[in-house]
Amino acid sequence: MQIKAQPEDFVVKENKVIVKSKDGDYSYWLLKKRNLTTTEAVKKLAERLHISKKHIGYAGNKDKKAITEQHISLTKVTREKVEKLAIEDIELIYVTQAKERITIGDLASNSFVIVVRNLVEKKLKILQLKNYFGEQRFGKGKNNQEVGKKLVQGNFKEVCKLLRLEVQENDFAGALRKLDLRNLRFYVHSYQSDLWNRVVRELKELPEKVPIVGYLTELEGEVKEKYEKLLEEDGVNQQDFLIKSLPELASEGTERKVQVEVKDFTAKWEEDELHKMRKKVTLTFTLPPGAYATMVVKQLFEEPL
Repeated sequence: MQIKAQPEDFVVKENKVIVKSKDGDYSYWLLKKRNLTTTEAVKKLAERLHISKKHIGYAGNKDKKAITEQHISLTKVTREKVEKLAIEDIELIYVTQAKERITIGDLASNSFVIVVRNLVEKKLKILQLKNYFGEQRFGKGKNNQEVGKKLVQGNFKEVCKLLRLEVQENDFAGALRKLDLRNLRFYVHSYQSDLWNRVVRELKELPEKVPIVGYLTELEGEVKEKYEKLLEEDGVNQQDFLIKSLPELASEGTERKVQVEVKDFTAKWEEDELHKMRKKVTLTFTLPPGAYATMVVKQLFEEPL
């Protein structure tokens, strides 16, 4: 099985970003990008528009090796300046004005068109998805969750080492504060997501929702037992998620559905032009915010989850 053989094999489109109010200082744009993460695209836009990355809002992180469409909000820059912008593999289309920035979760759903290659044809059907966090959350070949764990533990020296940061006078927290706050929070969220995946895999009975642990999370029953075991093994307790030396990274916790609905699913089989004597299948489907399309592929082809 092969996915993402080329960016065109993985297409993602956001559906209906939530416009909270008309008019205002924020301009909403449809961002089309190719072979760039959302973070990379935002960095390029900030540099070329001469604005801070904090003036660019978005509802979710989209894949790198893919063609994606998502909504962003901009402020402190004119529409005319944005429309004159020319960046390779990035296109911006004006949508509307609004009074509030776009933030994580401000969308209805994501639609996908994914080509899976090097297969033998079989019947495919999926209605419900086990809602694990996908590899995009952790960074393929990276250590995002390990960085997040060290942040929660308050081991900023090790975090700086892992991120290869330059540190002045042993001011490790100061070195970290120079980084984009959203990126640092993402590391913490990666660790929380890894814990959630590990807990859900071990549960004998699956509830509708399982907490994503933070300093205010109330745990009970088997979920509490599994979390306490994993946190003890990691040398972490719930209050550590306050991250007292960097309180701007504190996470009180939330919850996540264990299963989500896969809507509008179709599968079209064809000859695979990249692999002789093998098939490819084009999958189309829609998922709610926060669900990972790669998990749909893994579930369909019965890879261990």
